[in-house]
Amino acid sequence: MMGFAFFDLNVPVTKTSSSILALTKDEVAEYEPTPCIRCGRCVEACPGNLMPQKMAQAAMHNDYDAFVKLNGMECYECGSCTFVCPARRPLTQTFKQARQYVAAQRRKK
Repeated sequence: MMGFAFFDLNVPVTKTSSSILALTKDEVAEYEPTPCIRCGRCVEACPGNLMPQKMAQAAMHNDYDAFVKLNGMECYECGSCTFVCPARRPLTQTFKQARQYVAAQRRKK
């Protein structure tokens, strides 16, 4: 389950799409994110030995320098941290957006 959540039906399905998982409204409501409880499960699950909770905090506060210092650009985007998070936080999506922003800023230089 390494996919990403889309919140709009206007996202195209291409030949590289391997699967689509459509959830009912009740199933989606079960997965509403809550604040981080700092349990450390994401750190234990990360195959890259990163600190997902700190990376997410930096990315959510638009502190991209801190995100890079926490090795956020080394994230595999495997989804392990998001899968094990009891707070149901969208960590992988947050990292993907932050990585795209940092990469775009680097290309501008």
